Amino acid sequence: MGSLQHGVERRVRKLMLCIGIAVGLLIIVSEAKSQEKNIYLYGRVTTINGDKYQGALRWGGDEAYWVDLFNAQKTSSDFLKFLSKKEIQQISDQEGGSSWLGIDLGVLSIWDDKYSRTAHQFDSRFGDIKSIKPTGRSRAQVALKNGVIVEVSGSGFSDVGASVSVYDEELGIVKLDWARIEKVEFLESGKKLKSLFGEAIYGKVKAGRRGVFEGTIQWDQGTSENNHNERFLEDILNGEDRDGDKNIPFRSITKIVKNRNGVDVTLKSGREFYLTGTNDVNNENSGIVINDREIGKIIVSWRDFEELEIIESKNQGPSYSEFPSSTGLRATVINRDGEKISGLIAYDLDEAWEYETLDGQDDRVVYKIPFRNIKNIIPKNFSYSMVILRNGKELLLGESRDVSEDNDGVLIFTSKDAKPTYIRWSQIDEIIFD
Repeated sequence: MGSLQHGVERRVRKLMLCIGIAVGLLIIVSEAKSQEKNIYLYGRVTTINGDKYQGALRWGGDEAYWVDLFNAQKTSSDFLKFLSKKEIQQISDQEGGSSWLGIDLGVLSIWDDKYSRTAHQFDSRFGDIKSIKPTGRSRAQVALKNGVIVEVSGSGFSDVGASVSVYDEELGIVKLDWARIEKVEFLESGKKLKSLFGEAIYGKVKAGRRGVFEGTIQWDQGTSENNHNERFLEDILNGEDRDGDKNIPFRSITKIVKNRNGVDVTLKSGREFYLTGTNDVNNENSGIVINDREIGKIIVSWRDFEELEIIESKNQGPSYSEFPSSTGLRATVINRDGEKISGLIAYDLDEAWEYETLDGQDDRVVYKIPFRNIKNIIPKNFSYSMVILRNGKELLLGESRDVSEDNDGVLIFTSKDAKPTYIRWSQIDEIIFD
């Protein structure tokens, strides 16, 4: 009997060991799959005659990742109709269709002829967008994941009116002009895409006292489709040394360090070069863009750039499904008298959703921060505000209406039926986001 019981116990231990190994393998496979995310734009483009092309996308000659921003200009402000004539006049003196909380905001019309103001910019990461539908040469309807549709203009921006390139699995790269596009629908690819337009440059950028930023990199940011900025490891860093021209693929580079009028470049092999003579490696460089997932988009000027270390990462950025549907900015606003009012807010009488961005600068370093990454905003004076991120990082930002006296203030909706409370920017002590 003892021998029989011992045999049973041994078989049970073997069975438990096998189950443990199986569970461990399952976890490893699951983690590997979770790391193999598609960070690249992917979707379906329908042309005006009904043809459809589906695959990886590149917007214009620039945007290629879900964290990249679609930039345009909003054509109306839905929140001004909640203000009195006196409040409108105060804002005017100072400056010199969707549904939200069940409130039908409609389209501004009553004050159109009485109030002229600086137009608000529309910035949204592509991962928050459901579709984009051209409605004219420089106009479009942008449908967000939460069902909100925003009418935008391309005035001053290149994203509206841009061509869209599709990596069609059967046809290869198909470049479609804006005038030929009926609609662009963004989709989760369902699998990790291999290098189609190229594999992302990913790394850490040192920017002096501002610290270190990590994310996908755009080297020498461009301003148009014809400006060949470097975003992929296959792209080339151009420069000169004593022996002549050097054209080095970013894939071969491990570190770029600014040095006098050029850069020291270290290759993965250990070879080193000092390069000068081109806008890739001197003060004609228009800045390095980092998409840091805990901050947002940061543009580091050449003056502030110190070093780029190119690294490998299994978590280069979010996939399309990782961008949540926005539900509305909810916060507690503390005024100068210490009164606290909580509810859904319209920041700067404009931004009402987590996907929207707060713009600001620390000297020449530019930040575009999705509101979902922000915990506190504390106005400091007429020109600057302290912005505290959810990861604890503190930024003193200025040079933007979002963080200065040019801000139009905040509307707070405490409930669906209550009249919203308006607080001018000069009367705000702190905003604490839920």
